[in-house]
Amino acid sequence: MSKVLVSRTEITGLFHEMMLQMDLLEETMSSSLKIEREEMEEVMKHQINRLHLTLDEVEKVMAEHRMPKVQNQKQINFNQNAYSV
Repeated sequence: MSKVLVSRTEITGLFHEMMLQMDLLEETMSSSLKIEREEMEEVMKHQINRLHLTLDEVEKVMAEHRMPKVQNQKQINFNQNAYSV
């Protein structure tokens, strides 16, 4: 078996290179998460806007259906008896 001699400077150089790669990986992951979060926020904003529009339409339809019912109700003349005799 042969011995492999590695100098302290080579180990230090490899360690620094590994640390730089880890920093690069961390930055890449961080920017990726930031982009993903921004995309999700944009999707959520779009969905909230659609929900508001839908709710506005529902309120509009409900108001349209409520108005004829209110208009069709007969007013009770309180001077008359409620029951016919």
